[in-house]
Amino acid sequence: MNGRSVTTFIGELEEPEPTKPAGPIFSTDVKVTGQPLDPHHMGRIIKPRELVDSIEVTPLSRIEMILYNQLLANAWNEIRERPVHKILKAALRGSHESNDRLEGAFDTLMTAYAKVRARDPKTGKMATYRLNLLGTNKEEDAKDGYFYYTFPPDLLAIIGESTTWAAIKSHIMYALRSKYSIRLYEMIERRIGLTKSYEEFSIDTFRAMIGVPEGKLERFADFNKYCLKPALQEVNHLTDFHVEISTIKKGRAVEKLFISWLRKSTADMRKAEEEREKSRVGRRARWQSKVERITFNENP
Repeated sequence: MNGRSVTTFIGELEEPEPTKPAGPIFSTDVKVTGQPLDPHHMGRIIKPRELVDSIEVTPLSRIEMILYNQLLANAWNEIRERPVHKILKAALRGSHESNDRLEGAFDTLMTAYAKVRARDPKTGKMATYRLNLLGTNKEEDAKDGYFYYTFPPDLLAIIGESTTWAAIKSHIMYALRSKYSIRLYEMIERRIGLTKSYEEFSIDTFRAMIGVPEGKLERFADFNKYCLKPALQEVNHLTDFHVEISTIKKGRAVEKLFISWLRKSTADMRKAEEEREKSRVGRRARWQSKVERITFNENP
């Protein structure tokens, strides 16, 4: 993701432009493309690392998570310049005729906050910020009216300094039916371009990052059955990546998770694309022949 200069010649006597020193590329330099608000079209949503790896203090549902990504995508290309953003409610409710689900999701996002790890610009040291996800907003009464919204200043400051991001493929996001699958997909999409292809997480850290509400699925067997395995199956079946999760044990207890990933071959990407085009009915049965297993290995 290094910047490059382009030299243009207009005639033989044209001198090349001086090469400018390459500076950092910020997340906000990369633009949202396509039609990310429409589930039937392809689009690219840019989501900075700090939000991808944030910890949900207020648990979000799949609908609320997708709605937040839509609001982020709608604002992204002008997020530095424009303080207030607007979008037609009809563009957010999809195939639903009523705005009831939207109103509830707006209420949740307005009160939701997350823990975000970011570098303090004053000290240069890493710090944990507790931030609201959405700022002041206004919803017009008309059924097909506009939703006006802002992002909190502290969140905008963090986004403005972010140099790492996930380029989320919106058509893949919409295909994933579990909030845990979406979170896992975002985590891998953010890391797929890094030089390393694995990372270790403590159980508590990974639970928090993937969005398991506090007090839920506390036994590893339940966490594995209702969160890890279903998310792993969906991500491996419907995305462009293959992900493996191994456990690292201390004695008999699972202490850490070892996550590894790689980009699929062209043929396997085509299979995933074909599956996304098929009906969701019978999808689980179709992937049963390719069950993902979590291995119990102390030395992955």
